[in-house]
Amino acid sequence: MDPMEVFKIEVAGQEDFGKKKYRELIMDILQDLGLIRSIGRLYVYIDVMEPIFAVFGLLRSGIPPLTVKDVGDVMKVEGGYQIKINDEEHMADLLRVLWDRYGRERVEQPVRDVVIIASDTDPAGLMVADLEAEFLQDLTDGLVRVAPEGFRNRRNEMTKDSFLFIAAEETLTPELIAKTKEKIREMENA
Repeated sequence: MDPMEVFKIEVAGQEDFGKKKYRELIMDILQDLGLIRSIGRLYVYIDVMEPIFAVFGLLRSGIPPLTVKDVGDVMKVEGGYQIKINDEEHMADLLRVLWDRYGRERVEQPVRDVVIIASDTDPAGLMVADLEAEFLQDLTDGLVRVAPEGFRNRRNEMTKDSFLFIAAEETLTPELIAKTKEKIREMENA
């Protein structure tokens, strides 16, 4: 069973074998990049005669920003706050945010997974990383990976709720883009 509500692939002029293989490839890449759970619906249109490749997706609810309390446990201590780090993946981002907010001289890291801040202000709500921006960057990377080799002309349209990626061997003319968008709409309404 797919983790997405809808996953449709249309390959013009191809039998089911081509669809099945492309479906497996896309699923593998999206899973490897950890993107699969954030995509609700995915429509893929491929026309080997044109040649054009398009992916349209609807995103699930927005990804909240990562805060200090998401990265570690924040405790009030004498003279300030202590953060016991649980997620070291964002340690560099955490330190950068704390230095910007409190100054380097007020942020101490006595051991690898503990940070102490000399301040009366609770750092728990500070934003450490914009995960939505990271997700969109990873999504663009994934879409480039699934596009057929040689499809160097690309168009990428992203909104808060959806994305459209079109790749082709030839120049992406307004007519070709409009035709591809119409094919995607037909797949959505089918």
